[in-house]
Amino acid sequence: MDSVNSFIRMIHAVDWFPTILAAAGGTADAGIDGVSQLDTIMTGKPSPRTEFVYNIDDEFPTKQGAIRVGDYKLIEGYAGKPDGWIRPDNLTDTKADSGDPIIGTWLFNLKDDPTEHHNLADTMPDKLKEMQARLAEYRKSLVPAINPPRDPKSNPQDWGGAWSPGWC
Repeated sequence: MDSVNSFIRMIHAVDWFPTILAAAGGTADAGIDGVSQLDTIMTGKPSPRTEFVYNIDDEFPTKQGAIRVGDYKLIEGYAGKPDGWIRPDNLTDTKADSGDPIIGTWLFNLKDDPTEHHNLADTMPDKLKEMQARLAEYRKSLVPAINPPRDPKSNPQDWGGAWSPGWC
């Protein structure tokens, strides 16, 4: 193991179900998104996971996606707005594809730069193309989102400050 206080192996939220199931003596159905990380957690063996998709969305507000493969993370399109996060002074410049610094292409080496300060998209074009190709493969299996129209009955002011579907 890495230490009592850290775990630097690759794991994703979807891995918890098969991991807990394995700890209880069960086996997850084949074809689910998660993989058991029990051996990794208990013995420090390498993670069976080598990559995962953070998100793919081709509708809102622009085409976007993010993937991790090994030590590298690619973010394309809308990365979200910072929520209380203050842009570090030493964050390297990024080329935004819309003029908006929140929309662009970012490539990070998470092993060397875990706080994502140094965008490698311009200095590692081969790695960028490799990551973009992998994201494109996942994008082929994207199931379009079903976005129902807004229901004014779901307004938080009508539900003690919480969003509601409006029908319950």
